[in-house]
Amino acid sequence: MRRVGLNSQRISGVQVMGATATRTTGASTAWIPHAPFDSVFGLFRHITVGGLSGLTAGILVGGVGGRLFMRIAGAVAGERGAGMQTEAGFTVGEITLEGTIFLILFIGIFTGVIGTAVYLAFRPWLAWAGRWRGMAFGVVLFSLGSATSDMMNTDNVDFIILRNSELLVALIFGLFLAFGFVIDSVFSFLNEWMPGKEQHSKSLAAVYGALSVLGLLVFAAPGSALLSGGDPLCDCDPPVRATMSFAVVFVATLVFWLASIVERPPSSVQKFAAVFGYLGTVGVLVFGLIRAISDAAVIIG
Repeated sequence: MRRVGLNSQRISGVQVMGATATRTTGASTAWIPHAPFDSVFGLFRHITVGGLSGLTAGILVGGVGGRLFMRIAGAVAGERGAGMQTEAGFTVGEITLEGTIFLILFIGIFTGVIGTAVYLAFRPWLAWAGRWRGMAFGVVLFSLGSATSDMMNTDNVDFIILRNSELLVALIFGLFLAFGFVIDSVFSFLNEWMPGKEQHSKSLAAVYGALSVLGLLVFAAPGSALLSGGDPLCDCDPPVRATMSFAVVFVATLVFWLASIVERPPSSVQKFAAVFGYLGTVGVLVFGLIRAISDAAVIIG
């Protein structure tokens, strides 16, 4: 028998899943996303589902996809780049078991943890995208992450070594889109099949709680650097306005979550969170894309 989780509800005759937009009889609140949970148990479950989805996307896209990206980049570089050392210390054209394991495990898990936090923060404010939310998140992630990682750092010598800058930029953008698609697809799947409120028990709540706390602890160091405008992934100059916008989204989502588990929260709190959640999302898109497009122009030029 298929398990149906906490987040499948029917509101005003319209079934919604997760933090999809609510269709209500009052148009004044239709723009406020529907809370995906209404208890601490539901919050822990939500974070756990997101964490497992992020790790899956990190390993598949950040790890396996990263290795495929390097293989394609090395192939198109030809003999001109063969044998040269990339900025990360890899040898162009050389595929080793150690390097593959490092990419899949270390890079995959690291990008999965960071990607989870970013995805959960933006998920409520991308409900308008519906079935395309994963692709929309990929664009948001590219806007935020391309300038806060070595992948789109204009000082990265890999673009000189590997050449074919147009192809490399396109592949980088494709990796971000792929991550968004995978994490959102896996989240939707796990959200239906993982035990929800109907199977609530102390042991299940303990498991969800432990996994949530573990994820928050792992995210603490790189996350605090990212939220403060620093850069945990490279020495490049981070896009300050974009990272500040992300901090606004992060806080707005936390307020939105807290309002979801409080009985009869003031409607003003939810509206406050929604306003700043949408504004922060727009800020990340605008300021992040400006930076990303500028960097891409320099790299290609």
